[in-house]
Amino acid sequence: MGLLSQGSPLSWEETKRHADHVRRHGILQFLHIYHAVKDRHKDVLKWGDEVIFNLVYLQTGNYHDPP
Repeated sequence: MGLLSQGSPLSWEETKRHADHVRRHGILQFLHIYHAVKDRHKDVLKWGDEVIFNLVYLQTGNYHDPP
């Protein structure tokens, strides 16, 4: 994303109409990139590369806060 210098942002109602499209295409883009780079090892990150880590804690049958 960047600075919106031309045009105007969508209203919340307009944004909601596009949510499914954005969600679906975000997943498709992720899968495309994942399959393109999944076999890389010891790759050097350069400026502009983004690394995002998600930590997910799942415990079957117990929905309390993780330790």
